[in-house]
Amino acid sequence: MTTTTLTRTFWSYTLPAMAALMVSGLYAVVDGIFIGHALGAPGLSALNLAWPLAGIIWAVAMLVGMGGGAEIGRARGAGDAAARGETLAVTLLLMVLIGAATGAAILGFGPAFLALQGAEAGLAAMGLGYLSVQGWAAPAIMAGMAFPLLLRNLGAPRLATVAMLAGAAVNVGFDWLFVIRLDHGLAGAARATVIAELVVIALCTVAMARLGAFRALRPGRTALARAARILAIGFSSMVMALYVSFVVVLHNMLFLKHGGPLTLAAYTVAGYVMSFFYYFAEGVGGGMQPLVSYYHGARDRMRMAAVLKLALMLSLGGGAVLTVLVVAFPGPVAQVFAGSDRALIAEAAHGLRLHLSAMVLDGFIILSATYFQAVGQARSATFITAGNMAVQLPFLWLLPLFLGVDGVWLAMPLSNVALSGVVVWMLWRAHRGTFARAAVLARRALENGAPAVHA
Repeated sequence: MTTTTLTRTFWSYTLPAMAALMVSGLYAVVDGIFIGHALGAPGLSALNLAWPLAGIIWAVAMLVGMGGGAEIGRARGAGDAAARGETLAVTLLLMVLIGAATGAAILGFGPAFLALQGAEAGLAAMGLGYLSVQGWAAPAIMAGMAFPLLLRNLGAPRLATVAMLAGAAVNVGFDWLFVIRLDHGLAGAARATVIAELVVIALCTVAMARLGAFRALRPGRTALARAARILAIGFSSMVMALYVSFVVVLHNMLFLKHGGPLTLAAYTVAGYVMSFFYYFAEGVGGGMQPLVSYYHGARDRMRMAAVLKLALMLSLGGGAVLTVLVVAFPGPVAQVFAGSDRALIAEAAHGLRLHLSAMVLDGFIILSATYFQAVGQARSATFITAGNMAVQLPFLWLLPLFLGVDGVWLAMPLSNVALSGVVVWMLWRAHRGTFARAAVLARRALENGAPAVHA
């Protein structure tokens, strides 16, 4: 991180993270394609009713993985090998404990959760098949999601990418086998996910061992304090993931109320498209975070600001392109999932055009929260993620009263517009001193006849 140009370092971390997470998003999309073609609208609806509860696994994986990863990155930046080993030990212990508790919660609350959303008997049966597999395997699924975050902060972003790519390929293969060939339904899709995450765990463990990450592996006397800091830093990532699950639940209930099962299936299609972009934004954030944490540990604010600038340019540019494509061509996108179901294609195309019209801003919000998390400002990161949830609630309450089902579709983009203004101000306040310093350095360089270096 100190011997090459900043731009090259940024791409060396960001491209692997983007590739890995976008492939993860792609195999999530492939899940939807298999389920849509094998089970039709009922299968898509049942999956969307079950997913928010299973999404808690992803939330706690982000809690531990992002929190532990950020602390490991700062320890590397400060050159503290002992702190790195102690942090990794505490992180692994947290995975076991929190993963087991999460699985028990999914198994215990699954039936009531589906009933709360209004799932009728057929949809509830399919959803429970998915949740039972996810609940029993929750610790393994959680570790498979968190390990690449740790490996990336240990200085091996490419190895983390390889592990995730391998898991993606395995997931797609077993999805085809279980869902299409063996007709195991949603339970088959869940089993494919478990096998894929086990592959990721195995590959990441081997890579960590080769890096010597386990040599200084011990909790230490400050284990409780380290655990508290890991959880505090990762809390905003968990809130963001829980926000996604919470919003999906509210949308499920409102779409069933103002629309029906077909509208809910259309929302599932929109959710898969959104998840692909979400993984893109998480990939940019995942590449940015180790660098920002490292430079934060090294007290190099200029490079921190430069990394943030590069990440924002990439996220906003890529998000704008994807948003335009989805809004301009919603029909072909919907047909990928709906096959020949014309009613579902029409409903999903209408929803895509409305629901994802401000998708680029969702990526900006994710990236901003990740940045504050990387520099240890847990309160600011949590404020953004919690604010994303709080701002959307009044829109979900009021808009359907006046616009019906279109109001449900429009709640998320309008809330993103409202929150983004606040986030822009927070970023400016955090770096106004750095921006001023960069301007002074640039002016001095020009006065001395040297090329300016911009942060």
